[in-house]
Amino acid sequence: MSHIAAHMLRRLTRNTRGAVIVEFAFALPVLVLMYTGGVYLSDRVSASRKVTVATRSLVDLVSRTMSPTIIYNDPTSANARSQMSASAVVLSPYKLNAATEQISLLRVCDATRAYVVWTRAQTQNVNGSTVTATVSSHTAGTLPRSEAQTSSNIVNIPSNMITSAMIPVSPDGTNVCGNLAIGTSQKTQVGTAGGWLFMGKITYNYAPFISYLPMTSTTMTDTIYMVPRLY
Repeated sequence: MSHIAAHMLRRLTRNTRGAVIVEFAFALPVLVLMYTGGVYLSDRVSASRKVTVATRSLVDLVSRTMSPTIIYNDPTSANARSQMSASAVVLSPYKLNAATEQISLLRVCDATRAYVVWTRAQTQNVNGSTVTATVSSHTAGTLPRSEAQTSSNIVNIPSNMITSAMIPVSPDGTNVCGNLAIGTSQKTQVGTAGGWLFMGKITYNYAPFISYLPMTSTTMTDTIYMVPRLY
């Protein structure tokens, strides 16, 4: 009897049938994790690219269709709702209600700073049919109205966007960005000279489509500056 049992045991130890199934069962979770991780990474890169393209579309549309001089002289009447809504469509198939579009008109006052002349921001529902104005990250000043301006109207800008011709110079040599109050005849008040820039910004709250893995949501933001085509 013991001889038979020993024989059967030797046969079992030499039998490799079904080994592949066992190995596959061990490898399957790793393969699924690698596949879903790859899909998630690809989707995240695609969403980031969509945000960049939508931001460029926004600032390009505004710079082609809106005059900075007209906005400066009557900022309350300027409306970029259609341009912001059109740029948001570029985000498709990602949810439009997770995005915020913003456009600002800046006037250069030195090599690294500019004055916020005008700014607008909005969100929309999931299909873009309803638009809601929201608070911009910029604070617009009140020029050309004759009143004091504040330091909150000054923002930093990339130095590589600015040429020497865009930087205003006060007659007395003072920095134009520092002329925040009503100027004198010897000073150029901030916002009244210097080159124009449109700044487009889109913020997108990206949520992973895979909920059963520890992949966190993230906020994607892109900002693009562009010189206006109209004056």
